Amino acid sequence: RSPKIMCQNNLSPCSHLELPASNRVTKSLSPLMSDGNWSLRKKHLRKQRREVSNILKELKLQVNTKTTRLNINAENIWSSALKGFRQRNFSATNTIEIKFTNCKNRSKTDIFPASKHCFFQLLMLHLQNSSLFEGSSAKNLSLDFQAVKDNLYFEAGKMIAVSLVHGGPSPGFFSKTLFNCLVYGPENVKPALEDVADVDVAQTIKMIKYADSLSSLQSTMHDCYEFLAAAGCLRPVTALCDKNMLVNDILIHHVIKRITSPLESFRQGLKTLGVLEKMQMYPDAFSSILCHKPEGLSAEAICDLFTIHSSSDVNKVEGADFWMSYLQDVERGESVVTLEDILFFVTGSLSIPPVGFDPEPTIKFLRIMYPVRNRLLNSLELPITKTYEQFKNKMEFTIRNTLRVERE
Repeated sequence: RSPKIMCQNNLSPCSHLELPASNRVTKSLSPLMSDGNWSLRKKHLRKQRREVSNILKELKLQVNTKTTRLNINAENIWSSALKGFRQRNFSATNTIEIKFTNCKNRSKTDIFPASKHCFFQLLMLHLQNSSLFEGSSAKNLSLDFQAVKDNLYFEAGKMIAVSLVHGGPSPGFFSKTLFNCLVYGPENVKPALEDVADVDVAQTIKMIKYADSLSSLQSTMHDCYEFLAAAGCLRPVTALCDKNMLVNDILIHHVIKRITSPLESFRQGLKTLGVLEKMQMYPDAFSSILCHKPEGLSAEAICDLFTIHSSSDVNKVEGADFWMSYLQDVERGESVVTLEDILFFVTGSLSIPPVGFDPEPTIKFLRIMYPVRNRLLNSLELPITKTYEQFKNKMEFTIRNTLRVERE
């Protein structure tokens, strides 16, 4: 599979025949591009993520050029984000710029967009581990009375919507139950035992569910009478099969009815920029990013991400096959850097956001000594070298040393 190459004379894709032939590239790439090991599920998720990317790009058309600057303390991400989102001049349709106030080494040119990617990544990670959600990996909303009082569920929904449209990551930790409540309405959702994060409640449900006689069922109900009464789940039990209705009642109460107020507030927040409406119109597409973490980066994904701009002179793009070979080496672990390092070096992001990058990442091959990146343009200028080893050494040296300085 050849990289995307645009000719400068007409900005149309160059013929794949214009690429210099390389046995090394052909041999190393063919197993990847025809890899039969990808499961159908992964392929389906990829298709859905392409669809949701187009939907989010449509929503992003609402964002104007007026900017809103948020001053963020990375060590107190939630408080500073909340303050920024609640400031009077904040508008979800404004272009967002991030200034980290506690990072001495960040240059002024790094305010946007790299800092924005970093901000949304930190914010989504904070939300995932916050008291607003409960559960291990697939999470539901929790019941935090103080958070309800402070309208934090609304703010969380708003932040997620803004992240999706403005080029940040998706949360990726919603349970199917939470997602279905948002999309289809809680009255149409049937929760499961794995949705219960409270160990004691889960144990009570299990005792009822696995009772093997009417007497043991009644005994269990007697032992947890106060819990059942508080949940409004007391019902006459005259046969062992009645336990199924009882379990269903408890699940609906604990997972759905108990968090009615947080859920509605969260839904209102997700309406920001029209995100919830699109979720309801395209549930399969949005579940692929809200209920699943993104795939790890691959050489193929990075290759597809960048468009190579060149002159019509074929010699100018001799480096294209070196670039593809280098990605293969990195993917195989035959490099001092990772694919995430390469993406971060160019864009300031460790993952490909659901909406994609704006502007789209580009590569030019020039007669320069070392690689040069521009994060404002998501552009990468690469040196034309005589040998692959020269190319690889220049890539390793530049990326490794640049990122080391940034992370100090």
